[in-house]
Amino acid sequence: MSFTYTYTARNRDNPNRMVTFTIVDSHLKVNLTGLIEQVSESFGDKDRKSAIKEIISTQSGTGLYKAIERLSGPIHIKDVKPTYKDGQLTVTFWSRVARLRFAPIVVVMGEVDNPDAAAQFITTLEQQQDQEEKPGFFAGPLDYWITWIAMMIGLIVLFRWPRKKNA
Repeated sequence: MSFTYTYTARNRDNPNRMVTFTIVDSHLKVNLTGLIEQVSESFGDKDRKSAIKEIISTQSGTGLYKAIERLSGPIHIKDVKPTYKDGQLTVTFWSRVARLRFAPIVVVMGEVDNPDAAAQFITTLEQQQDQEEKPGFFAGPLDYWITWIAMMIGLIVLFRWPRKKNA
């Protein structure tokens, strides 16, 4: 039987701003609930709101939904770092490309309306993380694309530099 745990983080000051986190076995799924409404709320004028909402939902809907789907796709729980400090919930997770960490994605919820539930979510996530193995081939700095890119640049510079000096 699979393990499932769902937590919806809601901002204390703005209850419409929420994110749902679902742990299913060794993966975390992030659902950015009400994203279109959040984007349209960032503009003050009501006409702008409806125009932007219309553009997002019709013209760029496919691209936006693909981006949301990519963001909310299952993330291995070992690639998730939750932080709950001074009532502020922040969840950082890494997207992987070819089994190496590529880019961090940070979800900042601010002050949540239910601190006990946030603490329970973090406890549950950490318990599940303790039971899982790392998803990548490497550990430490070798698990990041930036390290491999820097090493390749370093090797190129190392081999090209002496040639220029001797020529």
